[in-house]
Amino acid sequence: MSYGWMKGLFSVDPVVFDTREGKNVSILHAPYGGSRPHGLHPFPNARKALGGMTEEGEPCMSQPLHSQWSTWPGWSMISAMSAPGFTIWLTGLPGTGKSTLASLLQQALLARGYKVEIIDRYSLAVWLRRELHVLEDACKESSDRPGYDAFITYLCSLLSHNGVITISASVSPLRMARRYAREQLPRFIEVYLHCQDQVRDLRLQQQDRPSVIHEYLYQAPKSPELSIDTGAELPEQSALRLLEYLEQYGYIAPRWAEHRHEEQEIEIVKERLRALGYLE
Repeated sequence: MSYGWMKGLFSVDPVVFDTREGKNVSILHAPYGGSRPHGLHPFPNARKALGGMTEEGEPCMSQPLHSQWSTWPGWSMISAMSAPGFTIWLTGLPGTGKSTLASLLQQALLARGYKVEIIDRYSLAVWLRRELHVLEDACKESSDRPGYDAFITYLCSLLSHNGVITISASVSPLRMARRYAREQLPRFIEVYLHCQDQVRDLRLQQQDRPSVIHEYLYQAPKSPELSIDTGAELPEQSALRLLEYLEQYGYIAPRWAEHRHEEQEIEIVKERLRALGYLE
């Protein structure tokens, strides 16, 4: 058995590629044990999103990975020890503030004790070039195609099934790709970020990052859960608005509920101390 390590993209524990004897393609094998949960199936539309690894450690894209998963013995992944997570899908043209909002939201949720990961389209493209040696031109050509979003959808599904809140910061220009993500991710929150072109252009100039998609190619969401004009308010205000939505619809506990839970725990401890005679 040989192991390879995925690193540099997410701050989660490394994923092990498990190469079975006599096979030249690896499967994803998480080091935590557990079993494949019901209803989680690799996405057929994302068949070329992530290939296996050969014994020499080179990417193998010869066959769809999902077709091998269904026949390979010993499938395992992280055991879900808590309630399923959910996905916040930030979509919008480049320069609308997706990465900034994702970072602020992650910090706020981590402070409340939640497990949170960000899947950023730009960071993912950089990782593919560096770790899997995918050509830069190929990344640019495919990064806004439906198959690329299907790959992100699959990653969100893995994390969500294991109690992780996933924030996707992706242009996702096509409604078809976003609709597919909504179908595959039962706890899905689409957030449409937009602002005036002058604001977007200024932000892109400051970041020295050219826009990789023309505005006329972007299909704006028709009925997102939230629509935020990031040019009309501070990023912190947008993050607060998103947190209020999550509290209102039961995705996260309101702050007052957390305090009430802490007070209940304190009362339980006091009752035990009274029973032991330490308190009157």
